[in-house]
Amino acid sequence: MSDLYSPLISSLPSPRQMREDGDPDLVAAVVLQVCHLFCFPFALDIHPETLELIMTGLRDSETPAQLLQVCVYYLPFLDAELPLSLLCHLVLTDERVIEQVMRVAASEHAVAFLSAILLSDQVALLVDLLSLLTHVARAGATHLPFLQRFLCHSDTAPQPLSHLLCHRDRLVRARACSLVGNLLRHGQDFPQVLQDQVGLLECLLKRLLDEDEHVRRSASFAVGNAAYHSGPFTQPLSKAVPWIVRLLGDPVAKTRCNAASALGNLGQQSAKLGNLLIQCRAPDLLLDVACHDPHPAVQEAALIALRSIGQHSRIHQVLVSLRATEKLEALSQNESQATAFNSPPPSSTRHCKKLIHLLQPTYSA
Repeated sequence: MSDLYSPLISSLPSPRQMREDGDPDLVAAVVLQVCHLFCFPFALDIHPETLELIMTGLRDSETPAQLLQVCVYYLPFLDAELPLSLLCHLVLTDERVIEQVMRVAASEHAVAFLSAILLSDQVALLVDLLSLLTHVARAGATHLPFLQRFLCHSDTAPQPLSHLLCHRDRLVRARACSLVGNLLRHGQDFPQVLQDQVGLLECLLKRLLDEDEHVRRSASFAVGNAAYHSGPFTQPLSKAVPWIVRLLGDPVAKTRCNAASALGNLGQQSAKLGNLLIQCRAPDLLLDVACHDPHPAVQEAALIALRSIGQHSRIHQVLVSLRATEKLEALSQNESQATAFNSPPPSSTRHCKKLIHLLQPTYSA
């Protein structure tokens, strides 16, 4: 199939020829038909080895890069939905195509095209572009400079990220939160960008209260990563502590896990936020989650968070007053019984034992 697409792209007239004497409708129609052909295998339940062969052919022929090129140079804006969706799927399927796609994305015309999508109200295009950019950020730090320039150094108003975080569509808001969270994973210059852009962090924090569960899940992930760099963010993040604590009771397990991790990251600033965490009952609720949440990953995140904030003297005292050691020993015993039949102990067992050790009088002394 890739043998069909590459000759097609190479035979297309140049953009200048298209403007002078080409037939843009015909070119768009042919490109879209070929895109439909490429989508066909991914809609079927085919053998993984066959799918790998298809992906190898598409990657080796640089079809992903060519998909972006036809969007930029040959298709009307609204006709780009299918090829951009296919491109997003290819990038999510095989990270090895990212490099070739980003070579095209860095060109002046491509930046203009992608910027137009960011500032448009075309939800399908926005969702696919945000998914694409998120995966580029998740894959590594190589292309972070480009992403930061593209997303944060615009002279337009409003700034793209702030606009997307407050978008009317829930899926766009969720994707925007996920993108910010993945940009924050790598540190580097983005925390400073987040601090410098007026209103950006506030827009992100408001998403913790979003009515949509997918947005709350992505926002709690992003805020947790911001909390890891909380030095410059301590003051604005302190306002969000009650909202983060509230998410420990969210119906979505991943959101509860993210909220616990965010509180644990804030524990690095416990000297400044310890009293606030106590006022918001973070130690009480984290202990309850650690002992009773039905999802092991959430329990583990809560235990790690308690180890972090428990080093603060006043929080240490609160945990002692809550008889945390007794409750954690019961939890540890239950986990030991559950793994009595030669099953490996859950990783939360180690954190549970270390937290019990942290709460011992000899340790606090």
